[in-house]
Amino acid sequence: MSPPYDGPERRESTLTEDRVKLMIQEAVQTALTAHEQHLMQHMDRQFASLRHTFSEAFPGGDPHGHRLAHEKLIANASWWDRVKSDAVGKATAAGLWAVIVFLCVAAWEHIKQEAKK
Repeated sequence: MSPPYDGPERRESTLTEDRVKLMIQEAVQTALTAHEQHLMQHMDRQFASLRHTFSEAFPGGDPHGHRLAHEKLIANASWWDRVKSDAVGKATAAGLWAVIVFLCVAAWEHIKQEAKK
């Protein structure tokens, strides 16, 4: 037979339920921290990309100036639409007056012809 064992008792469990809970909490916390850092880096990259896109999208990186330029273009376009509308309206009115004058002159000439007979 072998000699009796003389060392520390290995059959006693050194892991208690509280120790296991603590180890699980530490592992979960470590994983959450790593995931949070990964998400923060991802969001920082996305915001940097968005900032870069915006700075390239506007002339000189000036969104306010870009908006003002568009407002000016819209104002000019609406002015031009008003001018065209006024021109069409006046041309229509002038045409109508021309037709009325023509009909009046034709009626007058007809009356004169009838009167000479």
